[in-house]
Amino acid sequence: MSDVARAAGVSAATVSRALRGEPGVSEATRRYVTEVAKRMRYAIARDASSLAGGRRYAVAVLTADVGRGDLLAGAEGALRQAGYDVLLYVLRDAEARKRFFEDLPLARRVDGVLALAVNLTDAEQAALDGLDVPVVAVWDDDLREALRLAVGHLTGLEHRDVALVLAGDIDESYDEVLVAEGLPVRPEWTLWSSSTVAGGEQVVDALLDGERLPSAVISTSGEVALGVFLRLRRDGRDVPGDVSIVSLEGTDLARAVGMTAVEGAWRERGEHAVDVLLARLRGEETEAEPPSVQLVVRESTGRRTGR
Repeated sequence: MSDVARAAGVSAATVSRALRGEPGVSEATRRYVTEVAKRMRYAIARDASSLAGGRRYAVAVLTADVGRGDLLAGAEGALRQAGYDVLLYVLRDAEARKRFFEDLPLARRVDGVLALAVNLTDAEQAALDGLDVPVVAVWDDDLREALRLAVGHLTGLEHRDVALVLAGDIDESYDEVLVAEGLPVRPEWTLWSSSTVAGGEQVVDALLDGERLPSAVISTSGEVALGVFLRLRRDGRDVPGDVSIVSLEGTDLARAVGMTAVEGAWRERGEHAVDVLLARLRGEETEAEPPSVQLVVRESTGRRTGR
């Protein structure tokens, strides 16, 4: 610790408080000391600190879909940089979710909980609150705003026939966004898929079984959007000449192929959620707003051609 203190130009006590997330250190100093410690590969002696301050230096991270990779990566990286272990719980289906909240295996094991894109019910929220540790949630509500941006982009390109692909446990109420934007909703153009590239390829099979293809596809999953893109191209369809595609996730693979996407700044949202959680552990509150979503236009969308 003394080596880190000398390298950072602060006292050993400041290093100790900064790395343990204790009050009495400015956020700028905390970040600087943490970066110096990381470069020097300094590790906190968690067992001793836990005995001294009651901390376990572990945080539970709940997610319904590990496909939300940027969000999870941002949170995990920020937690590990702050010296916390991560206990990851993937609530992939209704049964796993029910079992988790019935057993609630977190008691006395963690200092806090992050719920990433898991829209908690009142009962689930109450169960987590009963742990008497800070709980910070990153909700999926921004998906509606992302969808509005995608629809606005496509209608500006004169698209009217838009298919909506919902991945994971997202419900069909998102059709309401299309209706609100003046688009017709056809039952055969609202599809569900697993959050995988293969799922996106199967979506194209379902669309091809219909009377005609939509002029545009919006997918809530970046992997599914990529599967739609690859399958259409493999079948000799032109993207965006025949079908435009918008992803509501800006995954690295989608970016690599030139996919128009609503970038949710998910990694930054994960980091922001950790900042909020650590502030609450220090007995502080933060009013900083998380990053907002934005549309990034690439080669997968174009003006609707005559049909």
